[in-house]
Amino acid sequence: MTTIESSRLLLMRVQKAVGLINHLRNENKELQARFSLVENHNKELQELIDRVSTDQAVIDEAINSALSELESTIGDFEDFGTLDMDELSAAEDFSAGDGESEDIETFEE
Repeated sequence: MTTIESSRLLLMRVQKAVGLINHLRNENKELQARFSLVENHNKELQELIDRVSTDQAVIDEAINSALSELESTIGDFEDFGTLDMDELSAAEDFSAGDGESEDIETFEE
């Protein structure tokens, strides 16, 4: 191999290395830009998660408050009297209009 051939091979290798370096630099710039976009997107998502967590805490508090109020109201109804079967039947008859005429007759006597 002569010196000229060795020089040409070395020149070709250097040109190939320079081309590869330029390609890698461009790829690195593109990856850095994409990384910045992903980083910004992650920050936005974290802010959204924080807001949702705050809203969720408010919703949980409202639900617990409503459940406490409901339990209190149900407790009030437990003290409320219940009707026996005769009273329930009379109430149903009255609601259906069956007991109205009897009450009027009794009232007129």
